[in-house]
Amino acid sequence: MTQFTHYRAAIKTGFFGHLTAFKLKHNIKRRPTNRVMHQGISHAVERYTRICKTLLAHIPDPASLKDAVISEIGCGDCFAAADMMLGLGAKHVHLVEFLPLELSVENQKALDALVGQDGLPNQGSLLDDGEPLRLNPKKATYHQGLLENIRLPQKVDFLYSFDVLEHVEDLEGFFSYCGEVVRPGGVMVHKFDLSGHGLFEDPMPPLDFQTFPKWLFDLIFLKYQRAVGHFADEFLSSMEKYGFTDLKIIPIRIADPEYLDEIWPHLRAEARGRSKDIVKLLDLVVIATRKGS
Repeated sequence: MTQFTHYRAAIKTGFFGHLTAFKLKHNIKRRPTNRVMHQGISHAVERYTRICKTLLAHIPDPASLKDAVISEIGCGDCFAAADMMLGLGAKHVHLVEFLPLELSVENQKALDALVGQDGLPNQGSLLDDGEPLRLNPKKATYHQGLLENIRLPQKVDFLYSFDVLEHVEDLEGFFSYCGEVVRPGGVMVHKFDLSGHGLFEDPMPPLDFQTFPKWLFDLIFLKYQRAVGHFADEFLSSMEKYGFTDLKIIPIRIADPEYLDEIWPHLRAEARGRSKDIVKLLDLVVIATRKGS
């Protein structure tokens, strides 16, 4: 055992993960899912604002979204980015999410809090007036499922995600369908976090979770309940394979060089087989264009 391999955190993560899987299999009632709105409106507004400002800063040409068809992957219970896209003039937003749609008055209040914020184009037009609260069907559609397992009713001009790609199990299936559904000349923007999640995040150093061998990692961290542990080059290769070009990689956070040198001999083989310039990428934005015209 090294100072970087945290077995206590691994055992706790594995226990609660397997417990959740057991309850799901046997239809046993669980605690409410820890979604953003469950932590209060002020927390939601702070997170919604950060997501919107980050995405807005990395949309290559916001004016090009006027009358565009857009898809957000993994929206969770955050609808602020979709509302922002409508504020930029998008015609329709397709929301793709693994979990069921969850809307409440609190969602409405959090979205309303972003309207008029300096620098944000949000107009609060995503939700429909009246009871029960619902998405405006003329402007947004919710699709429950994994992107690689569903089919959107139309091609999209712009596709984006925020802290979602690190959870995608099937990169080949995911980007294969992105290559189908994004029209030629269309754009993808993905912001994702390749550092530790859950018990393996701040203040724990960001790559400590990568010290577990793959077989043990797969026992501890169950599918669809984890950050998969992919590296940045795997995402970039899949994007290029399925027709995306002009990839622009924008590092937001990288591993400290001294920490990376110290942990390097202890990382799993899949990490050590890559360059340090790839493994050091923790938080990044990738902008890619679908080739063709």
